Parts: sequence; C-alpha cells; structure tokens
Amino acid sequence: MQDYCFAAVALRGFIKSMRLRLRLFLQPLRGFLWTSLKVVNGLIALLIVGVVVYGLGFQQESRMADVERWFRLAFWLFSAEFLVDVLREAFSLKPPKTWYLKLFSLLLTAFVGASLLLPAGVVDKSLLLTWAGNIYVLFAIVIAQSVVKISVSITQSLQSRLSPTVIFVGSFALLCLVGAGLLMLPRSTTQPIRFLDALFTAVSSVCVAGLTTVDVASSFTTMGKGVIALLIQIGGVGIMTFTSFFGLFFSGAHQSQNKMMIKDLIDPEKGVSQIFRTLWSIISITLVMELVGAYAIFLSIGGATWHDFAFSLFHAISAFCNAGISTIGGGLYAPALRDNYSLQMIVSLLVIVGGLGFPIIFNLTKWLWHVVCDGLRRLFGKRRFYRHIPHLLTSNTVLVLIVSAVLLVGGTAVFYASERHHLAADMDFPSRLMTAFFMSVTTRSAGFNTFDMTALSPITLVWMMFFMWIGASPMSTGGGIKTTTFGIAFLNIWNTLRGRDCIEIRHRRIAASTVNRSFIIIFASLMLMGAGLVLLMWLEPDQPFMALLFETVSAASIGGLSLNVTPHLCAASRVVLIVLMFVGRVGLISLLTCLIKEKRFSNYRYPSESIPIN
Repeated sequence: MQDYCFAAVALRGFIKSMRLRLRLFLQPLRGFLWTSLKVVNGLIALLIVGVVVYGLGFQQESRMADVERWFRLAFWLFSAEFLVDVLREAFSLKPPKTWYLKLFSLLLTAFVGASLLLPAGVVDKSLLLTWAGNIYVLFAIVIAQSVVKISVSITQSLQSRLSPTVIFVGSFALLCLVGAGLLMLPRSTTQPIRFLDALFTAVSSVCVAGLTTVDVASSFTTMGKGVIALLIQIGGVGIMTFTSFFGLFFSGAHQSQNKMMIKDLIDPEKGVSQIFRTLWSIISITLVMELVGAYAIFLSIGGATWHDFAFSLFHAISAFCNAGISTIGGGLYAPALRDNYSLQMIVSLLVIVGGLGFPIIFNLTKWLWHVVCDGLRRLFGKRRFYRHIPHLLTSNTVLVLIVSAVLLVGGTAVFYASERHHLAADMDFPSRLMTAFFMSVTTRSAGFNTFDMTALSPITLVWMMFFMWIGASPMSTGGGIKTTTFGIAFLNIWNTLRGRDCIEIRHRRIAASTVNRSFIIIFASLMLMGAGLVLLMWLEPDQPFMALLFETVSAASIGGLSLNVTPHLCAASRVVLIVLMFVGRVGLISLLTCLIKEKRFSNYRYPSESIPIN
C-alpha cells in the first residue's frame, strides 16, 4: 500500500514538473506569438487606413467590395487581439474600470463575427444578423479597429523620452501634413488645387484659424468638406485628446508613465487617476454641444433635406471649435443668412461655450450642481435657511468669467458706437445691437462675419485686432494670448501702480511664475506679429498697410477674419501666414521649448541687484 502511495505522489510530482517545464518552454514562444500578432495588426491597421484613403480618394465606393476578404482577415486578427486583452484583464487582480464597456464591444464584435461564420440561410432569417453581415458594417468596424489600434500604439509610444511639448507640437505638424494630403485627393476637390493651397487649408483647419486661399464652397466636394470638418474637430479639441482616449480605453494594462505624460498634455492640474474621466468628459461635452447646436441650426434655417443637416453639422463644429470656416459662398454674410438672427445667436452661444475652456465648463457644472442640490434641500426642509456660498469656483474660473464678460459687453458697446452711423446706419435698434454683439463674439477667435469686412471703419478694425489678439480662454478651442494672460497682466500693472507686490483673486495669491509667464506670452506674441508684418510688407509692397497688419494679427491670433487679401497673396506670403497660424496655435513658447534644451536646476542663488527701468 505504501508503494502505491509513493508511486502516486511521484507521479503527481512528475506531472507538475512536466507542466512547469512545458510552461517555461512555451513562455518565450507565447511572448513571440503575442508580439508578432500586435506588430502584424499594427501594420494591417496602417494598410487599412491607406486602402480606405485610396478607395475614397481615387476609386468609387463600389470598388471597395474587391477588398472584402482582406477586411475579413483584418477583422479576425483585430478581434483575436482584443479578445486576448479582455481575457487578460478579466482574470487580473484589478480589472480596469471600463471592463464592462470592453465587454460590450466584445459582444458586438462576436455578433458581427457570427454573422460572417453562419450560413447565409441562417443569417437571412434574422434582421439583426442580416444588418451585421452587411459589407459596409464590416468596413466600419475594421476602420474603427484600425483607428483604435493606431491610437493605442501612439499612446504606448509616449513611454519614450520625448517631452509632452515635443509630442504636442509634432502631433499638430503631422496632422497638418496628413490633412493636406487628404485634401489633395481627386475626389476631395472639384478641380485640382496646388499643394500650397491644400496645406494652407489644412493648417487653417487644424489650427482653427479660418483663413483660406481658395473658396471652400466651390473648391471642395462633399468629401473634401468632410475632411475639413474632421480636421477642425481634431485640431480644435486636440489630436492627443482623441488618441489618448482610445489608447487608454483599449490599451489594457495600467500604464502609469503613459498617464503621467497624457496628464501633462491634457490638463496638468488633474490627477493621474482622473485623466480618463477628463478625456471622457471633454469628448462627451464636445459631441453633445455640437449635436445640440447642429439641431438648433437645422431648425433656424428651416432645414428639410440631408444637405441642410450637413450644413448645420459643419457649422456647429466650426462654431464650437472657433474655426470660422463655412461651406457656403460668402459665409454667414450670404444674402440668405445675413439677416437670420436666430442662427447668429446659436453660433454665438457655441463660440462662447467653446471659447471658455473645458476646465471652466467642468468647474461651472460642479458649482451649478451644488447650488441646485442645495436649493432642493432648502426647499424640502432638509437644511436650514442660511446663505452659503461654497468655494467651488476656482480663481481661474472667476478670472475667465469676469474678463470674458467685460470683453463681450465692452466689445458690443464699442462696435455699436463705432458702426452706428457707418455700417449699421440703415438698421433698426435690435438688428444693430445683434450685429454688434455678433462682432464682439466672433472677433475673439471665431472668424465668422455677417457684415462686409472691407466696409468697416478704421477704428472698428483697430478694436477687432485688439480683441483677436486677446482671443479665448486657456484649454479651449480658441486662440489668442488668452483671457487669463490679459487679466493677469492687467492686474499686475494695477497692483504695481497701487504699490502691491502680489496679485490676489478671491483670497488666493497668484504665483509669481504665472505672472512672469503671462508677460512672456505677451512679449512673444508681439514679436511674432511684428516679424510676420515685416515679412508681409517686404513681400507684398502693393497691399495696404492696414490690410497686412489685420492679416498678420488674424493669422497669429488664429482669429479667422480677413480684409479679403488672403487669396491675392503670393506663395511666399502664404507660407508666412502658414507659419503664423501654426505658431499661433501651438504657442511660440512651446515651439521654443522644443528647440532649446532645458537648463538643469542649480541649487544656489546669486545676490540680488536692482536695475533702473524708469
């Protein structure tokens, strides 16, 4: 009996040993196969994107059926990798918070896969299976899988030694080049255009500047206008916002280094644990505001066709992202739209919300939710009736709201007074007030116009350049030096005149580094516009000085307004405007940070000495 027990124990030990040896033997092979699958899927994702671009840009959509079997192969390879990722997370000790969303995606993928495997007779009996087996559904899923795969690869590549500033600037430059290539496709334009015009349009769309050298309405087809809308959307919200969202959602593992890098790119004030929620909130708010705005625009123009909905959606995206590009000849100054004040009010609201900045929207939402809940508790007797103002509004929110309100009201008053007896002389009071208000809103970075820019008085043009130079708020879709920069600089000058050595907002002292950075931004923007103006005056000696100055300020501040001189500039001048728009979007400080090596911190300090500057 003891011999049998000893034999059983020995056999069990032998089986465990062989299992361990087999696992150790297969471990390198499993890692090799997993790495090979990821590399192959990455190459297939790039190939799929290239095939889609070729099919949409050069061939008819019916020719896409010729590559159906290759799309099927890509679908199964992508699904296999996604299934392994989900299973690894399901059996991990700490699954991610988004596991249920991934499970839903997996079930949807399995449903489409079943429609591809089951016989045609079985699929035809179910309406859902018939829909899932449609070739265009397969194409859409494979394209989405390719975009996700590329986003995951970009997110994982953030572990390199590149700084967030380099990645931010490089992503915008790459997006501009890709956008120019897409706009050069034969099916994107009604007639061939030069690469410089395509690059100018792409940079203007990505940087939400609004300046164009060609007429968007007549030069681009429906596909080209769709590409411009996509570039505006990605450029306005930020390319790293979208890639980081998909990358963190589908990357699987908890990558702390990636999250730290993305936090510096998206919102340095947020914690690492809140970065995915921040990305989700940014994308959700953007889509909701644009869809609601598109529906409101659709109703304001009395829309009834698909063309009207496409018009509404494009202008909602362009307004919320502060781009100012229109798909109709003449923009909002077209005879059919210039007197549509309901449309102007909707566009103004989209521009204002998009120009406030996502941190301001988050903070205001949190404050309003607290006020509503507090009011309901008082209404139902859950709290005592005493005045309580929570300190939920940050100093940044208060400063942005005050400066934005002053600029909106002051701009409306200034434009009303300057054009009362000039451009708006034949208008009644409501129309004159609405036109002045729209001027005040759109000048800050939007770029739309419901008036003849060449008929404005010189004093109005000066005020417009001033408002374009200030621009929108930080972390928003607008440009300019930002409202906080202007507000901090003004408060610092005011406190200096009063003999105070610090700035205080709502019992909070503003850091000296913030004050220094605001003056650096102001000085850099003035130097950038000065250099651009000198170059344009040298290259365009026949153009009026005011027109070149206005064009320079508009490009550097990505304001989008023009005195109709952009299409008449030479190639070199257009290159100057491209550089101004790109630098104005990414920021001169960010660009210089990429080129200048950061000096290490020295743990010593020299004695101070005062230098007369007065």
